[in-house]
Amino acid sequence: MTTLADVPLNVLDLAWRGAGQTNAEAVGGSLELAKRAEALGFGRYWFAEHHGMPGIASSAPAVLIGAVAAVTERIRVGSGGVMLPNHAPLVVAEQFGTLRALYGDRIDLGIGRAPGTDGATALALRRTREGLDASAFPQELQDLFGFFYGGMSPNNPMARMLAVPGLGDAPEVWLLGSSGFSAQLAGALGLPFAFAHHFAGENTEAALELYRRSFEPSEFLEQPHSMIAVSVIADASAEVVRREMLPGAITFIRMRQGQKPEPVSLDEALAYEFSPLEEEFIAHRNARQAIGTTDEVRARLTALLASTGADELMIQPSSATLAGRLRTLDLVAAR
Repeated sequence: MTTLADVPLNVLDLAWRGAGQTNAEAVGGSLELAKRAEALGFGRYWFAEHHGMPGIASSAPAVLIGAVAAVTERIRVGSGGVMLPNHAPLVVAEQFGTLRALYGDRIDLGIGRAPGTDGATALALRRTREGLDASAFPQELQDLFGFFYGGMSPNNPMARMLAVPGLGDAPEVWLLGSSGFSAQLAGALGLPFAFAHHFAGENTEAALELYRRSFEPSEFLEQPHSMIAVSVIADASAEVVRREMLPGAITFIRMRQGQKPEPVSLDEALAYEFSPLEEEFIAHRNARQAIGTTDEVRARLTALLASTGADELMIQPSSATLAGRLRTLDLVAAR
């Protein structure tokens, strides 16, 4: 049976901004967490792209990647991911080509097709309604590869453009997804595939099986290679686990109600009275994540590895406090 000791462990960071925190404190916490991850032997440290969310400060992954790469030495640093519909492929090629020129073969580029925000913010990012439905994503991905590797079709109007840095400076590219579409596309292109189990846990096994069935060997990979991202809160005390989980749970409930809530303080969370429906919703959401005491978390992660056959595991530390996220890394790394 596959265990935690059998697979590479990685970290997904959203640069959480807690109640009363400044943005400087939020991103400073990410730097501290990244340095701890490297010291503990984690293999990758990725930032997710989100916009317009008061509790998440990871709106500019390329900037955070550069900051973390500058204060670490060995750990791979990347995006989980850059939402390509929000950006011109040329800009992404230049940004990540520059990062690779600065930090060598430590840079990963995880690419997704969701906007990572609401429609109005996506429109503000893109400045046009064209492509907002992500229907152009496969072509944008091909354009990005053309900027990195060359070989664009002469019929492509961007074929004469040059990414500097970019051309010849390609990072390791992953395709991200939470659906069968991304799984099939990753397989067809022969790319490594990372599945967003941390918010789409019902579809993980089916999507990974579809990825493997769709896989075609490529210049990137000879065989399929997959990773799952899992929300994790670990502590020796079940009481501490619940305390660290509550602010995020309330925030998620409010987001599902269409709000963009400010971060929830611990005092507010402890005083909050969950309705039976809310308790059921949170229990259902957490059921396939790894939130619990140390032994419970290890058992849950081992079970997920067994059911998914993932080649790598990416934990998304979801504790409300930086101390809790650091403790989660410590406990998971102990395997």
